[in-house]
Amino acid sequence: MKQRLKSLGLSLVLVLGLAPAAQAEYRAYLLEVYDHILQKKWDAATGFDPSHYIAVHGGGNRLSVLLKATWHCYGDTSQYTPTCPMPETHQGLFKVGDQVEVTLDKHMTQGWKGVVELALWRDDLRANVYGVRFGAKKQMFGRYFEFNLKATNPPPPAATGNPETPAVAPALPALAPLNATVQAPGAPAAATPTPNNPAP
Repeated sequence: MKQRLKSLGLSLVLVLGLAPAAQAEYRAYLLEVYDHILQKKWDAATGFDPSHYIAVHGGGNRLSVLLKATWHCYGDTSQYTPTCPMPETHQGLFKVGDQVEVTLDKHMTQGWKGVVELALWRDDLRANVYGVRFGAKKQMFGRYFEFNLKATNPPPPAATGNPETPAVAPALPALAPLNATVQAPGAPAAATPTPNNPAP
């Protein structure tokens, strides 16, 4: 019996010694926060989900929170450690600043046009996700998969002149012949000079 216990204890030591060290995990959130008292808005990357962030930072009578993005992190946020960075897209079709149109069929935002405000890779979804701001729709914000968006052509720039293509100067009025007579306004027409009637 003692021999069995000794063998079991040795096996446990070997297993625990060879096992990889456990690592904590958490989910990070990018929140758009609006303070109704201070009339200010800011983005916050935090380990708190929206409801907990509101509860810890003043309550629902003061704060409104919009969830812009979430992603997976390893480690922890103790000792005020910042969250891990937002993962970059994997061969994404769009980048921040691109103008896009929503193609999500039968959705209330189908056909809406906006600007990509953030782009990230969601490892849990195995997909790129984009945050789009709709300026023409009271600055509404939505999150979409890559296949729910298509690029739109930006409006042509205003004509401000191209330094590489010089502007064409306006045509000058035709010059009068050297032997033409200048006539003052309201004066009688002068006789056309002829060999027998030379100009004065």
